[in-house]
Parts: sequence; C-alpha cells; structure tokens
Amino acid sequence: MTGERCARGMNFADVFDYWTRDLPTADAEQVEQHLFECSECARYLEEIVAIGRAIGTGMRGAQFQSIVTESVLNSLSRDGLRIRTYTPDPGKTIPCAVWADDDLIVTRLRADFTGFEQVELLLARNDGVELSRIKDIPVGAATREIVDAVPAARLRALPACQLRLVLSGVREGKSQVIAEYGLEHAGNVVRS
Repeated sequence: MTGERCARGMNFADVFDYWTRDLPTADAEQVEQHLFECSECARYLEEIVAIGRAIGTGMRGAQFQSIVTESVLNSLSRDGLRIRTYTPDPGKTIPCAVWADDDLIVTRLRADFTGFEQVELLLARNDGVELSRIKDIPVGAATREIVDAVPAARLRALPACQLRLVLSGVREGKSQVIAEYGLEHAGNVVRS
C-alpha cells in the first residue's frame, strides 16, 4: 500500500497517516485539501474510518488478540477506548489487573529483534494452557518494541493466574526464544 497512488498522484499512505494524525501540520493541510478535490481519496479515507470504527468496536468485545502500531493505538484512544498499559521487562513478572471499565489491555514488549524473522508471540497460562499465538509479526531493523493488544473482556473472563508471554523467532535459520515476560493476573478488579 505504501507505494499505491490515486489517479491524481496522492500516496494512499499519506491519507492513512492523515487519519492517524501522524503528519506534520503543513502536510496534513495539503492532504486535507486534496481530499476535498479527489473523490478516490475521499472514498479511501471513508473506508479507513469505517475500518477504524470496526476495530474499536471489535476490540471492545472481541476475543482476538492483535499486534497494533502506535498510530492505531493512538487512534483507538482518541475514539474513546479505555486502554490499560503494562510494560514488563524481559525475564520479569509484574502484577496486572483488568478493571470493569477497561476496553483494551496493552502490553509493550521490548526486546532486541536484530536479525530475527518469522517472529511470533505466545500467550499462555503458567499451567501450560495456550491462550493465543500470533505468527508472522512484522519486525524491521529499527523495531525495539511490539505492542500487543488484548480485549479487556477476554482477560476479564480469566481467573487469577500467572500469564506468560513468549516472543520467539528465526535467526540465521534457527528457531529461538527472543524474550519471555510474566504477568501476575489478578483477575477482574471491581472498584469499591
């Protein structure tokens, strides 16, 4: 998508960046003016907005886990999703909980991804029950963090337990663990 352009020459990636508010003001104004003049890009923006709303709705009540970009996370926050964030260090376990008004639980997983390909993330309980596995996570030379997003409704259903997040990948043809993280899940927390 990054190289695709409309018939008038606007890069569709710029329209997406306009929606996520990732453009400098001058560039955003230029894209906005173009949107008033180009029905193709205006339709493309409408599709992006519709997908963004669907993601927000899906994240509130869905049962899927997803890797998201900072831009998507910011957009979901601006759209009113209540987001709780945890940032465990590799090899450490930290306490975590889900509150009744949380929509999305985000875990920022920092690691050195240098040379890795075919990266995947496993979420499992410490008793070995696998909760999810995300394969083919895109990483590049500059990747230092993966942002994992899980609908709060899914975690609210879990009893208090210890959770493991395991990042693994292939480097130089060998499969290996990149980093492991632990979350001491307190379960659903009710405010008093």
